[in-house]
Amino acid sequence: MHAHPQAAAQDHQSDPKQAIATLLRAGRNEEAEARAGEWARAHPDDAFGFAVLGSLRLARGLAQDALESLARAADLAPHAAEVQVNYGLALAETGDNAAALSRYAKALALAPGFLPALTNQGAALEALGRPGEALASYDAALALCPEHAKALYNRGNALRELGRLEEALASYDRALAVAADYAFAHTGRGLVLADLGRAHAAEAAARQALALAPDLPQALDLLAGCLLARHADPLEAMAWIERSLDRGEGLEAKRLFVACAARLPAGALAGRLAPRLARALAEPWDRPERLAPAAARVLELDPATGPCLARAVAAWPGEIEPQALFGPQGPAVLGENALLLALLESGPVCALPLERFCTLARRALLALAVPAGPQARTDPASLRFFAALAVQCHINEYAFAVTETEERQAAVLAASLAAPDAPAIALLAAACYLPLAGLPDAAALARRPWPEAVAGVLEAQVRRVLTERTFRETMPQLTPIVNEVSLRVRRQYEEHPYPRWARTAPADAPQSLDAFLARRFPRAPYAPLGERDRLDVLVAGCGSGRHTLETARRYRGARVLAVDLSRASLAYAKRKAREAGADNVTFAQADILALAGLDRTFDFIESSGVLHHLADPWAGWRTLVGLLRPGGVMRLGFYSALARRDIPRARVMLHVKGYNATTSSLRRCRQELLSLPEGDPLRRLLLQDVFTISGCRDLFFHVSEQTLVLPQIEEFLSQHGLCFLGFDIEPEILDDYERRFRDDPAATNLANWHVYEMEHQDTFLEMYQFWVQKRSG
Repeated sequence: MHAHPQAAAQDHQSDPKQAIATLLRAGRNEEAEARAGEWARAHPDDAFGFAVLGSLRLARGLAQDALESLARAADLAPHAAEVQVNYGLALAETGDNAAALSRYAKALALAPGFLPALTNQGAALEALGRPGEALASYDAALALCPEHAKALYNRGNALRELGRLEEALASYDRALAVAADYAFAHTGRGLVLADLGRAHAAEAAARQALALAPDLPQALDLLAGCLLARHADPLEAMAWIERSLDRGEGLEAKRLFVACAARLPAGALAGRLAPRLARALAEPWDRPERLAPAAARVLELDPATGPCLARAVAAWPGEIEPQALFGPQGPAVLGENALLLALLESGPVCALPLERFCTLARRALLALAVPAGPQARTDPASLRFFAALAVQCHINEYAFAVTETEERQAAVLAASLAAPDAPAIALLAAACYLPLAGLPDAAALARRPWPEAVAGVLEAQVRRVLTERTFRETMPQLTPIVNEVSLRVRRQYEEHPYPRWARTAPADAPQSLDAFLARRFPRAPYAPLGERDRLDVLVAGCGSGRHTLETARRYRGARVLAVDLSRASLAYAKRKAREAGADNVTFAQADILALAGLDRTFDFIESSGVLHHLADPWAGWRTLVGLLRPGGVMRLGFYSALARRDIPRARVMLHVKGYNATTSSLRRCRQELLSLPEGDPLRRLLLQDVFTISGCRDLFFHVSEQTLVLPQIEEFLSQHGLCFLGFDIEPEILDDYERRFRDDPAATNLANWHVYEMEHQDTFLEMYQFWVQKRSG
């Protein structure tokens, strides 16, 4: 809330000042700003000109330009509360909310009941992640002016951040009773209604907001989200998302773009939407695998890549000449395709036509590179494509089919890289078949000058891997690892850290765990932890660290201890966390079965996809319950015996055929699995995991795995004082469950869920992922 600029005037009898005030009253702000600038230059020791000039610039959205003038005015008029507030606003608009708070505090010391200082103080406290204090500031403002619409709206925002959704809704309603045309309050009300699962009412609120402010990004996002939630036409939702993205690319709009694109047919994404699709993968706008299938479908329709993919599928598993594979334009046209490059570099390729093409393109690259001498030159666009292919091969752990001839040629090529004049094409071809960090002169190779595309491959395959080796050697150990099963599991993940990932979703501003759970499970019997400066988190079995990183960035005040059996996995996780600037995570090696002696307890414990690999999953879970504080929360993941009913048959089949957990065997095994006929029940198991070596091993050749059913989980919860809060599950499944069991609106009855799973046995195909809370006392 801006204080009126003329309020800083000190001498109302001065004609030039009166003239400026008259211009302000008439709404002639441009002339007033020019006159104020003249006055400030002529009278550098008078606060009036600087105050007006800064306030008008601030009102125009030029906070950075306003700062200097308002700082000068605040120095010259230290007792003017209005000037202090406006200076604080400029500081807040430029991101310095801590400094803004000090200005609001000074204004309130000068004028304890100054409404703009109270409301803006609340906004700064919210921005600093202190919603409880913000609420107190808004309540103080409302005690002075109960019908203050903006304070009521801001109060609703603070209550929503605290997870007090029904109170937030009431505050927005009060704001709208005062100002029915308040578009932001309609939007806030809609957001809370969406949190409470009242999608139709939320959509109506979004449409009311847009009728008042057609370009309001938050309302555009809300409407698009409501349409997706009720499974409306995704083309309609995409139209609203595009409007939001055109007006400012907020994180929510980007996430909605990914969610919507995943539902659209490839034809609707090709053409106009393809550039945004490429950016959404490259930056990324969400986890890349959520968008990768849609991107792969678009590439099949693309006039440049589509024919290449079709020719590869038609030739498979036979040979094809490079010119025939790439077509008359050669590989250069692929290096100009931003969507193809982004898909190859963002995560494992999970589409069979694209994998077939990449496999044959790698073979073609080898054919081009083997006879190439030191003077060989390749155009920059072709190098970009081959570099992206090398990155993809590194990400999927060299999972593509390979012949013995290729392996011999690649080994010879790798040895030739020791020559100081080795061409770029030779390095890229070798990098497509084997990890460059394994070469004896890898570090020296990375120091040589290379084209830009090649430098990116060396960064991924050499520098980062060498960093991980350092982290691995220095990783602290919290517990001994002596259990025989734990030792075998550790060995598996030392050889094949899992899962493989390159990029993860961007982070929102941190929120409280209370607010997160209030929105995730609005009807669950959750008892809030309450406001706290620090949230002690244990990730028990962090693997390669993607979810750990997301947790560290999601929750306000999080201080994370992430443990795992495998130093290789921990080193990968630590590197990724370091690259993301997440300095609130500590990594250490430990066995969950030995954590009972840890001299720490936690507010929140995550252990997803881990306990079912222990010798005794129930003992591991009991250990974690002992480390959880009363009232604390757990997020857990277990394999479902029903959903994984075909895995034992698959393992027997693969064993009979002679496959094992070595890398070369896993490569061949993958090809057999990918060639299964459409009607084979095992095809439903070919999730993303089968497209990497570590994933294939984890799925079909794990050294220790147990499955559970929901009645077993329900019994454990009852015995250990744990309250079930809900599953992480697709909205479509949750909607279907709620229609089936209308007497369980919170969706927390595990007996009902067991019935539902018996009726729909693939419901938890990946895992039971769920949240529980430890009862206090």
